[in-house]
Amino acid sequence: MTDETKEASKLFGEGRYCSQAVLGAFCEKYGLDKDVALRISCGLNSGSRCAEICGAVSGAILVIGMKYGDSSDICNSKTEEFIEHFKEKNGEIVCRSIMGCDIFTPEGRAKAMNEDLFGTLCAKAVSNAAETLKELGY
Repeated sequence: MTDETKEASKLFGEGRYCSQAVLGAFCEKYGLDKDVALRISCGLNSGSRCAEICGAVSGAILVIGMKYGDSSDICNSKTEEFIEHFKEKNGEIVCRSIMGCDIFTPEGRAKAMNEDLFGTLCAKAVSNAAETLKELGY
């Protein structure tokens, strides 16, 4: 497990959101203050608050943008590369598909809480996102 993967897992375990944990683990390497990173990535959690694209993926895409954002062609291809690798590990990039429920319905939220999906599946997604970024050279 890489240092960034450990840091992302630590941040998530301390109560930070998935998006915050991934960006927070890499931000300082690219010159972004951690407090700022945690604030700007907050609203991306839980699939941008509607169970769409996984917050760990969104946090990772922000990391990719910090490295390649000055070249849209490279940034786009690197984002697509990350997504493919993430899908290989998690099967999906959509929050509700990864979790097997929509956490924005009462039934889905209850299922996620009762089955500790945040502590298992979301924690795995955070770890996989950070590990994938490291494997790809971030």
